[in-house]
Amino acid sequence: MDATALWITEPGHSELRADSAPAPAPHEIRVKAIASGISSGTEMALYRGHGPTDQAMTPSTCEGSWGLPVKYGYQNVGRVIDAGAASGYAEGELVFCRYPHQDLYTIDATDPELVYRIPEFDPPEIGVLGNNADVALTALLDAPVRLGDVVVVIGLGVVGMFCAELARRTAGTLIGVDPYLYRRQVALELGVDVAVPPEEALDAVMAASEGRGSDVSIEASGAAAGLQLAIDCGGLEATVTVVSWYGDKQIPLVLAPTFYSNRLKFVSSSVLYAGSGLQPRWDLGRKLEVALDLLPTMRPEEMISHRVPFDRAPEAFQLLDERPEETLGVILTYE
Repeated sequence: MDATALWITEPGHSELRADSAPAPAPHEIRVKAIASGISSGTEMALYRGHGPTDQAMTPSTCEGSWGLPVKYGYQNVGRVIDAGAASGYAEGELVFCRYPHQDLYTIDATDPELVYRIPEFDPPEIGVLGNNADVALTALLDAPVRLGDVVVVIGLGVVGMFCAELARRTAGTLIGVDPYLYRRQVALELGVDVAVPPEEALDAVMAASEGRGSDVSIEASGAAAGLQLAIDCGGLEATVTVVSWYGDKQIPLVLAPTFYSNRLKFVSSSVLYAGSGLQPRWDLGRKLEVALDLLPTMRPEEMISHRVPFDRAPEAFQLLDERPEETLGVILTYE
């Protein structure tokens, strides 16, 4: 069947291209997309030309290269319209797929890292946020928030919001940091105690912690200044959890005195793995399953600021790139 896919062709430019969705082999399914989510971290780094050209492309469903052009994405929700005999799926089932922005596609259904059967969410497009929930879940598995901790989340995009929501369940005091007023207002509605712009963050953390600094800093901004702030806020032997993906951007840091004198612990968190010795029990399939189970409790509708028809997908990328102060989650919808 004929299909249409989105490609990032050069920095600052994306376009729709003809593609195809062949009849599924026994282990495959053919999916009609309902919605797909644009990552404001990884995808926007690629869109801005910051992809590391020497890195292998993931997930395997993507085409091209980090160095562009690339067909990239990993948050697609759709319905099965054809199912191979050995796929384990049936026509009509709702699925989450780690697949680029494409209206119709064929995918290996036997790989639990690529395809997952999901509940009948209402509306179904909230399922595209499953990966964002998975990223946040992984961060909290990698660096748990203990009862009573002072936690600062830097960067209140969808991932940062989900990190804050999960941290809220055990944190004593929760501080959100973002330069954009719109996102700070949403964070307050979701339950953070204090939401401030970056220039006020250090004072807010010190006030909340009686001068000790944060117990856990979660960096989800994707900006060098955000990572520096996460370090500066850290208390004695605090944890700095780095959720952001910076691509090939150089990240200069000032480590003295706080990093050394406070003996900070850095944790690199990636959705591809659960760290801290959890891998034998927490593979990608289990993590995504738990994240999708949690998703309806994480107020996903409030995370979607824009729904853009797929035929206007390049406009959605421009919106995220040029007017981030107006956005939170931007998803593409398919007729």
